[in-house]
Amino acid sequence: MADRGENKSLEQGLSPSLVGGIVLALAAIDFVAQNRGRITIHFLFLTFDARVWVALVITSALAIVASELVGRHLRRSRRKK
Repeated sequence: MADRGENKSLEQGLSPSLVGGIVLALAAIDFVAQNRGRITIHFLFLTFDARVWVALVITSALAIVASELVGRHLRRSRRKK
């Protein structure tokens, strides 16, 4: 006899979050495939070559970290009041 939870998950099909994850993964693969060219980056006194997708991923990661740090600072300052 099959478990009722197992039957229920089979009847529902694919979950929206699984489909969304697959779509995002395919979009990321397509993004990397289309942005494989190299660029020269000048930042302050540094100059270096990088692939376009690497530069964009690093920039996005730094933006997320900066956003989290500012948000953490704002939450702490509100708690102190």
